[in-house]
Amino acid sequence: MTDKKAIRLFLIITFVLSGICYYVRIVGGDNAAGMTVILMWCPAISAFIVQRIYYHRKKLLGWNRCKITYILIGLFIPFIYIGLSYGLYWIVNRDIMIGEIQANSIGMLILLFISSIVTAAGEEIGWRGFLLPKMSEIWNVRTAVIVSGLIWAIWHFPLMIAGVYKPGTLLWYQLSIFTIEIIAITAIMAIIRLNSKSVWPAIILHASHNYFDQIIFSPLTTGEKSPYFVGETGAITAMILVFAALFMMRKKNLASENSTITQ
Repeated sequence: MTDKKAIRLFLIITFVLSGICYYVRIVGGDNAAGMTVILMWCPAISAFIVQRIYYHRKKLLGWNRCKITYILIGLFIPFIYIGLSYGLYWIVNRDIMIGEIQANSIGMLILLFISSIVTAAGEEIGWRGFLLPKMSEIWNVRTAVIVSGLIWAIWHFPLMIAGVYKPGTLLWYQLSIFTIEIIAITAIMAIIRLNSKSVWPAIILHASHNYFDQIIFSPLTTGEKSPYFVGETGAITAMILVFAALFMMRKKNLASENSTITQ
């Protein structure tokens, strides 16, 4: 019963705080772009509050050390599925316009990756540090993945509907493909969270995904129709992610009724 109350409170706080950030970001336009960083830390702030209220004497949120193998998996899995999807798109569309990466130095690329870790941590502390483990204790991990993945996807919707985040495709297509990708990524994150017993690999995977997609591959792909095929609203990326998630779930038996995620 405590876990259900904690989950409800977590979601209420997350969406109330996020709602304020949505409003400021949407109304403020480009001048309020920095609000996105605060928005990404709303799940973490909610998790800290809920931990203080319900679990102040318990170890929570996955602050455990783990094998370097899991960190490397989190780092390179996005490079593989994002690189493969963009690579296939480039091969098929040889006449596509190739842009250039905004960062003009190795130092800037390193700083951008560190920034990605900081912002990704805000989300992962809440979604994979708190929500996914607690949902997996109430249901099985497969159900927790689907439900928490849907919540995570819906959390992005206001900015997408407002045209602030990932524009370039028809809205129904954008929301549908994005949701499929988010659930698939949630499954992959759950696997490394389950096996590593730590939230750090999920943070690294999230940061790596944002970095390779938004900083590296997307700026190199300037075709007008590319958002329909690659990236977070791209069908090719979605298909590769779903295949990867199903493959990893089968190998790790994520769908087992007895699967649990250790805090």
